[in-house]
Amino acid sequence: MSLGSRLRTLLGPRLARRVGRAYRAIFVDLECQARSLSSVLPTGAHVLDVGGGDGEPLNYLLDLRTDLRVSSIDPSDAIGQWIEVRHADRVTCLAGMTLEAYLGSGCPDPDAVLIADVLHHILPAQREQFMASLGKLIERRPATRIVVKDVEPGTLRSLLGYWSDRYVTGDRQVSLVSRAELLRLFESLPGKLSHQEAPLYAEDSPNYVMVFYR
Repeated sequence: MSLGSRLRTLLGPRLARRVGRAYRAIFVDLECQARSLSSVLPTGAHVLDVGGGDGEPLNYLLDLRTDLRVSSIDPSDAIGQWIEVRHADRVTCLAGMTLEAYLGSGCPDPDAVLIADVLHHILPAQREQFMASLGKLIERRPATRIVVKDVEPGTLRSLLGYWSDRYVTGDRQVSLVSRAELLRLFESLPGKLSHQEAPLYAEDSPNYVMVFYR
């Protein structure tokens, strides 16, 4: 069990959430992040939230965008425990599910895929397989938008986040993904994709949001 998991158990659900909010704020402004994500998601979209985790960041996005529906997936058994009740009817949580499994499940293809703070937890050697799954989705539904939120390495704040992932979250294999590296990853997909960067990096560096589309 990671240090973070032990602390959540010790604190209990209510206090753990309050402490978690304060701790997360060290690394990212969730209101700012939600504004950036909102600016690049299509109207009325069905969003596939890959690696949804506790769902806390979704609350900020869904407060801004009452038109969105979300399918949140995560390979772990715990997912969506902090999604607010007011949003529950717009969020479907699918525990124990990877992107590849979702695409083969017969579930509806999404209008947009949200990959928030996920890529840096995927081992570099395994990113090719993850990107191949995205490529399959884009091939069968070319209008899909891929929205990536991640952290640019090279600053004190990103280093603190890296240490947090290693020693609090317990992911000793974490490897930050720069915007330049992200572009290289997406160049590996079939067909030429356009991209644009949302304003998050200028407002809450080193966090960034980039969107890829045909």
